[in-house]
Amino acid sequence: TAKVLDFKLMFEKLKNFRQQHGHCFVPKEYDVQLRQWCFNWKERRATFEKMVMDDGGPEVVFPSLGDIDDKINEDEILGYDYGWENEKVQHIESIEAQNRRRYLLRTRHRIMCLNTLDFVWTIKRMPKFEDRLEQLQSFIKENGHYNVPREHGALGEWFHKMKNN
Repeated sequence: TAKVLDFKLMFEKLKNFRQQHGHCFVPKEYDVQLRQWCFNWKERRATFEKMVMDDGGPEVVFPSLGDIDDKINEDEILGYDYGWENEKVQHIESIEAQNRRRYLLRTRHRIMCLNTLDFVWTIKRMPKFEDRLEQLQSFIKENGHYNVPREHGALGEWFHKMKNN
């Protein structure tokens, strides 16, 4: 079974990284576990947004809670008492629906917490080998040779990495 990482612990690691480096782009050389945790949260947010829209949108799922991108104090979020027992949920009858709402609310608060660090939510996908090879073929057609200079952007970096490995 996969180990579930404690949100507060990983958030503190990310917060420390951001204080040291000024951003939240964790290189794998720094901390593989933290980098993967950040990537998982990027994917989780996309899933979360789809679930919210499937349930009728933020105004239905989170009445009177404001915008998902609101920045609030992280201690408020991390120390938030969800008060499940006292929660007044209208028109939710099944345990499954209640658990889904709890998951969405907890996830929303964690996303807001990451927003306090100016977390970047976009997922940068690396081009496939075939895509780079196609770019190399275009370069050869245009220039008459395959020796791509390193300064030729991402293709140049990729070419030199491949050449030296």
